[in-house]
Amino acid sequence: MNRERSSLHASNDSARKDWTSTPVSSRSRFGDDVWYLDIHLAGRRPDQNRLSWDALLPDGSHLTDPEHAVLLRAAKQYLWSMMIDPPEGQKRPSSLTLYAQGRSLRTLIGWMISDGLSSFQMFDPSAARRLIAWLRTRAGKVSGRTLRPITVGGYLTIIVNMYRQRAKLEDSPLTDPFPGQAAFEVAGLTSATKGAIPFIPDSIAVDLLSKALVWAESYSASIIEASELLSQVVTDARQKGLSRDVTRRLVKEATQRANIVVPNGWPLIEPRSIRRHALHLADACFILIAGFVGMRVSEILSMQAGAIEYHPIGDTGLKQAYIAARLFKTADHPYGRPEKWIAPAPVIRAVECLERLSSPLRTASGRRDLFLVKGGPLHNQIMPLTGIHITERINLFAAFVGVPHHKGARWPFSPHQFRKTFARFVARRDRSQLLALADHFKHVSIAMTSRGYVGNDFGLHELVDHEGQTETALALDDLLKSDSLGGRMGERIMARNAAYRGRAGEQVRRDYVAFVLAETDLRINACDYGWCVFQAESAVCGGEMAPNEATRSPSVCLGCPNFATTDKHAGYWRDRRERNLALWGDASALARAALSKAVEECDRVLAHLSKGHDEQKAK
Repeated sequence: MNRERSSLHASNDSARKDWTSTPVSSRSRFGDDVWYLDIHLAGRRPDQNRLSWDALLPDGSHLTDPEHAVLLRAAKQYLWSMMIDPPEGQKRPSSLTLYAQGRSLRTLIGWMISDGLSSFQMFDPSAARRLIAWLRTRAGKVSGRTLRPITVGGYLTIIVNMYRQRAKLEDSPLTDPFPGQAAFEVAGLTSATKGAIPFIPDSIAVDLLSKALVWAESYSASIIEASELLSQVVTDARQKGLSRDVTRRLVKEATQRANIVVPNGWPLIEPRSIRRHALHLADACFILIAGFVGMRVSEILSMQAGAIEYHPIGDTGLKQAYIAARLFKTADHPYGRPEKWIAPAPVIRAVECLERLSSPLRTASGRRDLFLVKGGPLHNQIMPLTGIHITERINLFAAFVGVPHHKGARWPFSPHQFRKTFARFVARRDRSQLLALADHFKHVSIAMTSRGYVGNDFGLHELVDHEGQTETALALDDLLKSDSLGGRMGERIMARNAAYRGRAGEQVRRDYVAFVLAETDLRINACDYGWCVFQAESAVCGGEMAPNEATRSPSVCLGCPNFATTDKHAGYWRDRRERNLALWGDASALARAALSKAVEECDRVLAHLSKGHDEQKAK
């Protein structure tokens, strides 16, 4: 093996001799002990673009000390080999990946030194087992718990790739550390341990988005007026060279004269209160954009003044509003590439608020970003908002506006949850919109459309399929355990579901739901007034892959053999009944006929639901 390595090294000497001078970025080379990487991802802190190899090690030494030169050189050369000539079938890593793997290598080397390994050649299967045992006891920085299998797998993948790249490296493992096994398999990664980001529960998402919408539409005018007044008074005072105490007094006098009050009764007088409300308004705007458009956090934070653009819709003479921002994922350029996302009315209003809120900071800094904050060591440096800070602020806003708890605790919001929740909403309402969702999310090229349905976008397919299965499982469980169902499908299920009801039928029901999800392609689609146990051959709405949203309605669904209602939908039918009765007095004879039909439909559904409960009580 050593003879083979020597031969391979000799043949690659000319390619390797100048690797340390190869640029790793526009400002750094692989041989440098500090790498300033070309990472321009919106929402990322500046220090996360700087990788220092002068790391403090567990024994008190530094990685750049002479005694660690072999390990440090091996780590840098490995990253060079991955960037210049990665293993067959793997992509060249981005600057983001180089940064992440560089940090992981610093951690690995620290463990190696503690374990007595002075080179990667000493990394054999026995060392690999010791590394795995150590990684599984190591606490994560964010959660405080032990590392997740996906994180452990990331470390092990580096060791595997070093072995694969051994012909290009001066120092690397001499034997396969995990013969016959994949790194993530060894780490114990399964679908159950992957730890996917959850979607926001419906009740929580609706409450948060509703309150954010109230802030953007009802509270924003008062908050922006107070914020602009505060900014103007402070700017004038600074230009005149007035002291802080004098400036504070002038601000209070100006706000008291203005007597600005938020519609819910909060007076905006104190500067601290005004600034807090301005921050919360910006947070509400972020939530609206994330929730109604589903953009990634980096895409939202890349937005600049003039982000709303209007483009004609064919030859109709109408125009559609779009958000203009930058897409970083899959983009070749470090600054991302310009893209557009359809913008509904609430999002247009959110962007208008952001442009007015950020105007003073944009003027003072010369920046065009819509998400700017004051920070830095002196707390007066104007800088873009980071992804970490927006996560904190979303949770603070949710607590401030009183978003209800979930299962007795506050829901821990993160920006990407809104993207998943948006996708889930689309998927469970109409799976035929999958291609439109893929295009909206900028997941794939136009070639995907020609291949039909989901094409090669497996990430989106898995996301939508998972959320569709979750919705089906919840609906099926609800239908099987219910003793009160309406609709034609509901009547059929009621006649057969006795064995699945109550505590005695809980395990049987759970097993049956698992069987249906695993062995069939059944999908149950939700709407406000019931469940559609979709079967194309009997769908009255004419849907081919899912209910046809253009032709389905309460009246159509009631005549469909696929339709069922449960107690959770009773509120809709009561409201529909009351709305139609309220119109009766002013309606024409023809209109009354239609109203009478709608009321009869509601009565029929409510009677079915009530009948089931009455029969159960009689037993």
